Amino acid sequence: MKTYSITDTGILREMNQDYFFASDEPVGNLPNLYIVADGMGGHKAGDYASRYTTQRIVASVSRSSGEEPVTILKEAITTANRLLITEAAEDEAKKGMGTTLVAATIIDGRLYVANVGDSRLYNQSVRIGIRQITRDHSLVAEMVRIGEVGAKEAREHPDKNIITRAVGAGEEVEADFLKWN
Repeated sequence: MKTYSITDTGILREMNQDYFFASDEPVGNLPNLYIVADGMGGHKAGDYASRYTTQRIVASVSRSSGEEPVTILKEAITTANRLLITEAAEDEAKKGMGTTLVAATIIDGRLYVANVGDSRLYNQSVRIGIRQITRDHSLVAEMVRIGEVGAKEAREHPDKNIITRAVGAGEEVEADFLKWN
């Protein structure tokens, strides 16, 4: 398998707050590791938060003695969250910083994914096309799930960028985990 990664500032922002890590080689006990983090736009030090969080996750995975991928990723995200909050508390310029993220590893043809916030993972196939496989943790995504707004209306909703979960947003971080074939 070969992977390629690229980020783009996009149309609205002057600064790219994305940070990624991609390794087709083993990282700790995981045979590969892929992470995309996106600093919270409009908050302090979003670019720093995404880089710092990704680097802390990679370091934690590298040192983990665990064997189960979900456990390894969960512990790494929890550790990164704790360290990011500590870092933010020590520097006024970083206070309130946070990031969304999606992390994945592929083991024996099965994809293990963790996500927090609205960083997304998609599957692309010739038969089905492009399909989002992670769930956004955002106000508008929650409104769609409960039927308050439709998917089409959600794309233009004024609150579409309000996220409900992020690394650095609180003492506890809640990631979603999924296994996908």
